[in-house]
Amino acid sequence: MDHRRKAWTVMIVVFVASIIVAINRFKVSSVLPVLMEDLQIGMVAAGWLASAFSVTSIILTIPAALALSRLGLKTTGLIAMGCAALGAIVGALAPNATTLLLGGFIEGISFSLISVLAPTVISVWFEPQERGLPMGIWAAWVPVGNVIMFNIAHPLLSALGWRFVWWLGACLALVAGVLYGLVVTSPPGSAQREQTRPRSIGRMLLNPLSWLLGLAFGAFGFSLIGYNTWVSSFLTETMSIDSASASFFASLMFLAAIPASGIAGWVITRIKNRHSLLPVAFLITGLLFVWSFRLRDVRAVVPYMLVLGFASNFIPATTFTLAPETMPSPEFAGLAVAIVMGSSTLGSLGGPPILGAVLSTGSWVAGSVCFVVAMGLGTVIAWYVSARLSRKSSVPSAPPAS
Repeated sequence: MDHRRKAWTVMIVVFVASIIVAINRFKVSSVLPVLMEDLQIGMVAAGWLASAFSVTSIILTIPAALALSRLGLKTTGLIAMGCAALGAIVGALAPNATTLLLGGFIEGISFSLISVLAPTVISVWFEPQERGLPMGIWAAWVPVGNVIMFNIAHPLLSALGWRFVWWLGACLALVAGVLYGLVVTSPPGSAQREQTRPRSIGRMLLNPLSWLLGLAFGAFGFSLIGYNTWVSSFLTETMSIDSASASFFASLMFLAAIPASGIAGWVITRIKNRHSLLPVAFLITGLLFVWSFRLRDVRAVVPYMLVLGFASNFIPATTFTLAPETMPSPEFAGLAVAIVMGSSTLGSLGGPPILGAVLSTGSWVAGSVCFVVAMGLGTVIAWYVSARLSRKSSVPSAPPAS
């Protein structure tokens, strides 16, 4: 099998594995009311069940990159899928909410590992100018997992109960683990780069360009997740839309994200200066957020959600494509992705409560101002990172030290 065909085969397997991790990620959210009733838990405990993945991700993102540098692509992937399966099994057998929470934390390990591993696999198998399309396709893994789980959960729940959803997640993770073990390898000639010296890792952990890119991506996470959390309340309060319809409208952003990620990846591989796409995507998304909590016509809601979801998802695809380039060499790609992912998770967790505090003043417009300020900051940082990467790519690489 030639290198290009092998690269795409590896990418597809990693993409499928990532989707299965995301499917497991959204199990709790898709059946939360039934869990609350069956396990006799309140809203606070239910919230912890839903956030277990995010908490684990914050704690383990950087350690996941360090593990990847030591264990290599294959072993790290097998551990990721093993944790997804084990966590789902623990959840399926859980007699109470505490055990179910434990299963969620174990599954969170898989989320941390795969979110760092997958972009790293793509980075080592594809050259920088070729990464846009595969990285753009992979960037859709969370929306795809979300859509699949929310569409299959309720039929399975009605027919077989919520525990079967967990058993299905475990089986899918095991199948994906076997497939990953059979297909995914390191590209020829990269074996010597899979392990890096601790001193080098420590130095690269302080790489300012990666942290700046992470800060910009965190501003994006703050805005998008903050808006998605509160938009249903905005629609029901200001337009008298029923809660079911409001939730559907909010989900349109994720639906639009699926084709947007692939198209963004295709564009990245076609434009001459791929770095310039990042600040442009930030600027357009920031301008769209001006109308986030200013909509007054019900007829504008659907097109606005679709346009915002489409435009905003150029940011993840471009960010993940550029993240490895912020490091001086490919073996540190996983660390760059970990820094970006960790920053995004912090922004995503901070968005809903901070916006909640702002909106509690009674002004929806103030919420829109918060989004515009955050995205404006992200645009400036993205422009700076883009300029640095453009200059870096125009300078011929130095030969490796002997």
